[in-house]
Amino acid sequence: METFVELARGLLFLGLAVAFFVLAFMFFRLARIFSTTEESIKDVSEQVVPLIGKTHVTVDNINSQLSQLDTAVGDVAGITGELDQTTTVITQGVRSGVIKVSSATAGLSKGVSTFFGRENKKKGEE
Repeated sequence: METFVELARGLLFLGLAVAFFVLAFMFFRLARIFSTTEESIKDVSEQVVPLIGKTHVTVDNINSQLSQLDTAVGDVAGITGELDQTTTVITQGVRSGVIKVSSATAGLSKGVSTFFGRENKKKGEE
């Protein structure tokens, strides 16, 4: 029976040794996975940080362009308003000029017809 106990004790130590080596192998693989993950994170960080910097510069440039566009649109709106006012003034000036010329022409026409009409009447009366 003592041999059986020694054999069981030997199997137990052998089982513990195998379990230890299996655990050591698992921890070694886990350490390699963590190392690979750490390298991947470093690579991504090295690529993402400059990309974020470039994105920041691009957004600043876009904001600058939008500011210039806003100024240009404001200038165009101001010019359009001034053009509208100028068109209104010119239209009123032309309209009043046409009315005056039309009135003068009508008066001149009336005067000429009256003058020649009287002359025709005088010739007809003589």
